[in-house]
Amino acid sequence: MYKFAHLADCHLGAHRYTELKRLEVESFKGAIKRSCKRGVDFIIISGDLFHSNIPNMEVVKEVAKILKGLKEEEIPVYTCYGSHDYSPTRTSMIDVLESAGLLKRVDRIRPEENRYVLDFTSDPVTGAKLTGISARKMNMEIEQFKYLDRASIESEEGFKIFLFHSAITEFKPAYLSEMESIPLSLFPRGFDYYGGGHLHEKIEKHVEDHGWIVYPGPLFGSYATDLEANAKGKKRGFYIVEFDDTVQDVSFLPLDLVEYAYFEYNVTGKSSQEAMDDIISDLQFSDVDDKIVMVKIRGELSSGKTADIDPIRIRDLLVDRGALHVNINRHGLRRRERRRIRVRMEDVPQVEKSLFRENRENLDVLRECDVDVAMELLAVLRRARKPNERKVDYEDGMFKDALRVLSIEKFLGDLL
Repeated sequence: MYKFAHLADCHLGAHRYTELKRLEVESFKGAIKRSCKRGVDFIIISGDLFHSNIPNMEVVKEVAKILKGLKEEEIPVYTCYGSHDYSPTRTSMIDVLESAGLLKRVDRIRPEENRYVLDFTSDPVTGAKLTGISARKMNMEIEQFKYLDRASIESEEGFKIFLFHSAITEFKPAYLSEMESIPLSLFPRGFDYYGGGHLHEKIEKHVEDHGWIVYPGPLFGSYATDLEANAKGKKRGFYIVEFDDTVQDVSFLPLDLVEYAYFEYNVTGKSSQEAMDDIISDLQFSDVDDKIVMVKIRGELSSGKTADIDPIRIRDLLVDRGALHVNINRHGLRRRERRRIRVRMEDVPQVEKSLFRENRENLDVLRECDVDVAMELLAVLRRARKPNERKVDYEDGMFKDALRVLSIEKFLGDLL
């Protein structure tokens, strides 16, 4: 029986806070160490090993040491680009590590007439055959899926693994319904294992005609939403897969490197002072020692300003009580509108202009913005996509027009 480990969405280098940076590297080290203890023959990483295609060199140094250790133990690492690793000129850190012989990309795709052809990489010890399609920016890899020569790889004999870093339409969680995705029908059939990345969710399904389709989710979590999910009890980790001619076992191994604490406050109907007093009163007796603490504050204040809910005071209190890291989410916090707005106009632009003017005192973003600028920006964002206009051109044009309206394009210069 052979074994391999399946990791994805490590996003090393995502965090800027010291403790989170340490934990994201420790999670990678932990996964590799446990994989070696389980006696894996090779490791697959289905994209987003790093958070950036040119990551912080301090992080790269740690990863290179780990990969070098695997090479010395003769445990190959196979990977493909994630959307964060992607480089159109093959100048990603993934390519640098491949050049050094520390890992190997298996997304060997080439155009041929009116189709894309994939080649296999064979693992020398197990004979497993690996191939796959890397992620590209803005989900553009869907074109490669559409025009893929599926027959040639579907007819290949042996134990086969397909790596990818894309959302599959049928498996998207409801809260990611707007995410760009690829229907399962565009994936080649007949593989034993489909190693996925990109969806920050743990998903394992066995699909007739396809085989095992598995997303491990992130090892630690690169965004505040990931950490909030962790604090609510979601497990993060990786998979160990046992196989001979077919998959015999698929097991998820959670990584429990740190404890979390989660607090949520609905302050609807309270004044800002009452809300702040209640939050402080509750948190000053909480057990947060050596934990990552996620605080979510939502609801509509009866009076006072949202700025009165002081995140620095809350954070200082929790740090004093021993919290490793504190994240405070106030996105759902708002104050009651001061008065009802009555508009008696029939012309849509006049109504919009009147709404902007009447409401500017209640919205922080409008208070600093000229009403005419807001109207012009609204017109830019409203522009419909032209017939035959590519989506990427449509979004790029809208982005540049918005920068022009806000008069900040000159500061970005050559970056545009």
